[in-house]
Amino acid sequence: MELVERIYWLILLRWIAVLGLFITTYIASGVFDVVTWVAPLYIIGIIIGLSNAGFMFFIKVLRKKTFSSVQKHAGIQIMLDLLFLTCLIYFAGGIENPFIFYFLFHVIIAGILLEKKYSYMQATFGVCIFALLISLEYYAVIPHQPLKIFSTFAFGKELWRSEVYILGIFFALASTIFISVYFVTSIMDRLRKSRDDVLFEIRSTIENMAEGVIFIDSNDKITMCNKEIEKTWKVKREEIINKSVKDGQTPYLGGVASRITEKFRNGIVTSQHQEIRIKGGFLYNTYTAVSDHNGKYWGTVLTSHDITERKRLEQQLLHSERLATIGEMSAKVAHEIRNPLSSISLNTELLYDEICNYNGAKNSEAENLIKSILNEVDSLTEISDEYLRFARFPKLEIRPAYINNVLIELTKFFNKEMAQRGISLKENYASNLPQILLDTNQIKQAFLNILKNSFESMPEGGKLSISTRLKDENVEINVTDTGSGINRSDIRRVFDPFYSTKVKGTGLGLALAMKTVEGHGGDIICKSTITKGTTMIVSFPVKGCGDEIIE
Repeated sequence: MELVERIYWLILLRWIAVLGLFITTYIASGVFDVVTWVAPLYIIGIIIGLSNAGFMFFIKVLRKKTFSSVQKHAGIQIMLDLLFLTCLIYFAGGIENPFIFYFLFHVIIAGILLEKKYSYMQATFGVCIFALLISLEYYAVIPHQPLKIFSTFAFGKELWRSEVYILGIFFALASTIFISVYFVTSIMDRLRKSRDDVLFEIRSTIENMAEGVIFIDSNDKITMCNKEIEKTWKVKREEIINKSVKDGQTPYLGGVASRITEKFRNGIVTSQHQEIRIKGGFLYNTYTAVSDHNGKYWGTVLTSHDITERKRLEQQLLHSERLATIGEMSAKVAHEIRNPLSSISLNTELLYDEICNYNGAKNSEAENLIKSILNEVDSLTEISDEYLRFARFPKLEIRPAYINNVLIELTKFFNKEMAQRGISLKENYASNLPQILLDTNQIKQAFLNILKNSFESMPEGGKLSISTRLKDENVEINVTDTGSGINRSDIRRVFDPFYSTKVKGTGLGLALAMKTVEGHGGDIICKSTITKGTTMIVSFPVKGCGDEIIE
């Protein structure tokens, strides 16, 4: 708080005043011998020093107080200063003392520290106790403590008994005090208004910034945050304002922020960055030290960005680059293998015909070997064809279609195979689904790959369920099996090209399915539990489906 810092400045100034009092008293009494009673001056100086030490100790408590409490404390200090000044002036000549104009100095301090009404109250208090002092001396209620340098001068009597001198000094001092308070408070009001206007603009700017902003003061306490912090961090500002980053209760800060601010305080670094993983995304925090031109550390500004979308785009870009590289490599490998495979297949078939017709005799062992070669060649050809399909994904030829019809046609094709595998099929198609833009051949191929994975996960038979529904402006298809399930660590990779847990799998089936679905502007999600089964959730937007065509 700014007022606390000014009070601390006043305490330091008071130490200088105490030192000056001791030096002045010693010179006035020991060198010039103008003060008659020295002991009270030293005693008052000691009392001021002790009270100032108490004020300095209490400054830590003031930092936790409200503004009104701090202002009352400042008023009490100034009133005590005026009382001490009155006592010092009394024991050092009273109205004869030229230092009576120090009253002016104190009310100027009051005008700087306090609000206008409290400043005028301090001025009135100072004038009243000065009037009381000269009145008590004039009417001999208290003995006058003369300065030896003064005599009757032109007034023909002692100054402290001269009505003209007393009234002149009093009105001169009183008017100067009130005029000074008026000017000081007017200037301070303008300065405060200008400062408040600037602070309002700064706060308004910070409050409406697109990034979260927090200010941590020099004591590691959070003193300000904007609404974006509330939105990004999902907290209320009253939950973090006035909380210390050292206590570990503030989300996303804790010990890291405390160590960073300590480095700032020691001048080791002036800026640091921190990336945090949060539920559902990422935050990027930037810490910047705030120091004045003298290098004094005032606090830390923390800006917090939600970089979840950027991270997603980065991952998407990396995935696209990886797919492009894999696709290029797949095309080259498939092309280099395909031609030799064709030649091997053709020559092996010719050799098979020669053996079969050799002198009309049969050689079953040779025939079996050649058939085995042909089967392996066919398998390699199928793999190379799949590589080429992935590398040279065809342009989608879309037209309005019902997804239910596509799925029904596909399941009819698999009825015999499912019966042989011992798999029972349950179908539940929603009747209210609209037409969407689809390349039916590519969509059939995508679901063919999904169903193949389901079949292979149930070698001993099981249950397969296919259902459709309309959900949030999306057509959603659920394919659920009761197979062996997929490990949690593998779920994230099932759509990666060439990733497969099967011995002879190419790892391209689900990658091609995902590529096809995303090409239609859709999405595919895998949910699985070990020993219980797997669900593939495919969704297509009703509006815009087919807009994101892959060329």
